[in-house]
Amino acid sequence: MRVVFIGAGNIAVSLAIGLQERGHGIVQVWSRTEVSACQLAGRLEGGVQATASLDCIVTDADLYVLAVKDGVLAQMAEQLAGILRNKRVAGKKRLFVHVACTQAVEVLAPLREFGRTGVLYPFQSFVRSRVVDLSKVAFFVEGDDEDSRQAVRELARSFSAKVYESSLEQRQYLHFAGNMAANFSNCLYGIAKEVLDEAQLPFEVLFPIVEETAHKIQTLSPREAQSGPAVRGDDVTIEKHLALIDRLSTMTATDQTSPVALKDMYGFFTHNIQRRANG
Repeated sequence: MRVVFIGAGNIAVSLAIGLQERGHGIVQVWSRTEVSACQLAGRLEGGVQATASLDCIVTDADLYVLAVKDGVLAQMAEQLAGILRNKRVAGKKRLFVHVACTQAVEVLAPLREFGRTGVLYPFQSFVRSRVVDLSKVAFFVEGDDEDSRQAVRELARSFSAKVYESSLEQRQYLHFAGNMAANFSNCLYGIAKEVLDEAQLPFEVLFPIVEETAHKIQTLSPREAQSGPAVRGDDVTIEKHLALIDRLSTMTATDQTSPVALKDMYGFFTHNIQRRANG
């Protein structure tokens, strides 16, 4: 397939490289800034065109991946449809997909006169500096009709065997769960690093315990994998941790602007662990 990327951010990098590895040709990358478009195009093979002008968009591609921020997706679909309409583009063989979790397939409705529309949502955390192995990623798909659903399913299966049809509501639950499991966990890693920095200990000493926890939840339920003083009912250790918080001079511990104090957060997690253990 000939592929155009509308957007050059975190998800676009891994998807574009993944598509190219699977034999598809990326013919163009559009981004709001030419620098971003050139950066992604430069990571791809075959002299991919980079542009910051939607008026210059290639109109005869097979697949258009709209990988822009959720909040501008509707506007982007309208603008792209208007450009295709002004250029009197014919045929409906194109496939337009967006990769946003919080937007329904209907947001691409303006593009239906030019082809099929769908959602291709890869459930993973992406950063530009790290290319994700998409064969290990679960994809959640949606289409505006059966033909579109089939096309998006086939596209997703070219990446991964883990493909699920999902509604917008399901993806919103999914995104919330992912935010809790990944983004909030990473925030806790940051707090843990502050504590270790204050104790003049290297952050890397946490790597084995983090890796072991990640491995455990792949074979055990979170409840079965839970360890630590809260699940053991070790009140002596818990009190020592609370006393330590009072002595910390880290940014998080001393932040007077936070609506929740670090000690209260510790109490929340302790209560939640104990309630699940006893429930």
